[in-house]
Amino acid sequence: MTVPVHIISGFLGTGKTTAIRAQLEARRDERVAVIVNDFGEASLDEATLAGDAPFEITNIPGGCVYCTAPEGFVDAVAAVLETGPDRLLIEPTGLARPQDIVDTLRRCPQKDQIALAPVVVFVDPARIGRETADERELVELQAGVADVLVANRIDLCTDDDLTRFDALAAGLWPQPLAVHKTSHGRIPGRLMEWPEGEGGALPKAASGEAAIAHHEHGPHPAQGASSEGYAARSYKWSADVVFSGERLGRALLRMQEGLAGAELARFKGIFRTQEGFTLFEVAGGTAHQQRSAHRRDSRADLIVRGDASGAFERIENWIAGAVLTSNEIEAAAHQIEIALPDGRVRIGQRDLAALPGGLDDVSSIFPKRAGAAARVDALWKELGFPQTGVAVVCAFDGFASEPVPIAALRQGWLIHALDEAPLPQEKGGPFRLMIPDGVPDAPSSCANVKGVVRIVVKDD
Repeated sequence: MTVPVHIISGFLGTGKTTAIRAQLEARRDERVAVIVNDFGEASLDEATLAGDAPFEITNIPGGCVYCTAPEGFVDAVAAVLETGPDRLLIEPTGLARPQDIVDTLRRCPQKDQIALAPVVVFVDPARIGRETADERELVELQAGVADVLVANRIDLCTDDDLTRFDALAAGLWPQPLAVHKTSHGRIPGRLMEWPEGEGGALPKAASGEAAIAHHEHGPHPAQGASSEGYAARSYKWSADVVFSGERLGRALLRMQEGLAGAELARFKGIFRTQEGFTLFEVAGGTAHQQRSAHRRDSRADLIVRGDASGAFERIENWIAGAVLTSNEIEAAAHQIEIALPDGRVRIGQRDLAALPGGLDDVSSIFPKRAGAAARVDALWKELGFPQTGVAVVCAFDGFASEPVPIAALRQGWLIHALDEAPLPQEKGGPFRLMIPDGVPDAPSSCANVKGVVRIVVKDD
C-alpha cells in the first residue's frame, strides 16, 4: 500500500496551517503525519499545529528546503514513512514553489512508497492586486501548479476581491480540477482525492509505452470562426511519461506542414520532456515553446479544420513517436550531452577526469559529499563554450532545473567518480552537479542536480 501525500501550498499568510488543522480534525481515525517547513527558526507553524491531536509533526526550519537542501526534505520523508502513517500532509513555506516539491517527491528513493494527491494551493483574495511585483509572480506561479485552487478567508473579502480571484482562476491553463471558496481553511474531503481519469488516476506507462487518454469534442469554433468544418480533441498522458522535446518539435512541424485533407487550426499542449515540463503552442501558423509549472500530467488540446477522419490518428502517431523509451533514458545516463545553440557535444567520465584543476575528493568544498569532480569552468574553457547566456540542467529521469546563468554554472563541480569507479546512481551518479553556496545569481534549485544527462545552453 502506498501512502497518500498531500501538498498544502500557498503564499505567506493564506491560511495553510489552519487548513491542515481542519484536515487533522476531520481525520482523527487516521494516523496522519505532517511535515512543516517553517521559514523562521521559531517554528511558529509547528507550535500552532501541536496541541493534543493524535498526529506526528516533523519540522524542517530555516528556509525553503525543497530547493536549497532537498536531501534534508527527502530524509524527513523517509523517516516519516518508517513510522507507518496512513497519510502525509506537507506544508511548505509560503515562499516555496510547489512544483519543486512535486519534482523532489517524484525522484526521491521512496517514490514507490507514496502516491501524490492533488496539489492544493491557497490564495487570499483580499491580497490580490496589493502584492509587490515579485509576490504577484510567485502567487501566479503557485496557482499555476494547483490541482485544487482555494480562495480562503472569503468572509473577510469584498465582492471586488472575489472578482479578482475569479479572474486569476479563469486565466489558468490547464484549469485546476476544482476551484473552491471557503473560510477557515475548510476543504471537502473529496477535493483531496483524484477524480476518475485525472492525475494519479490516469493509466501509468508500462514497458516503455505511453498509455493515452483522449476525448473528442466534435465541432468546435476556432479563433472566433464558425464551428462548421472544425473538430477538436483533447489528450492526456500520465506524468511518468517523458517525451523528447526535439521529437515533439518535429511532430509540430509536420502538423503545420499539412495533414492530408485537413489543416491544424490550433494546438496547445504541456509535455513532460527531458528538459522539464514545457508548453508547446501553435496559433496562427506560429509555434511557441516555454517552460511550464504544471505537474499533474502531460496533455494537449488541438483543433483541425477539414477532413479530421485521419488527422487525429496521424497526430497521435507522431506524438507517440516522441515518447522516450526506458532504453533511451537508460542509455543517456552514461554521458552528458551539452546542447549548444549550434550543435551538441557528448562528455563522458574519462573526459571529465582528464580536465585540469579537478579534485580527487569534493569533501573539501562540500563536506557531506565524496568523490572525484571536475570544475565546470575547465570544461567550458577546454571546449570553448559560450561565456554568456543561461543553461538548463537535465537529469535522466526527466527532472530539469530552472535556468541558471552560465557565469554561475561555471563555478560548479561535476562529481563523476567514487573510489576510482563511476559515481553510483544511489550517490547521484553517474554525474552530479554541485554549485557551492554563495555563488552570485545561482538559483538555489540548480545547486544540486543528481543524474545529470544534459546541459542545454540557451541565449539570454
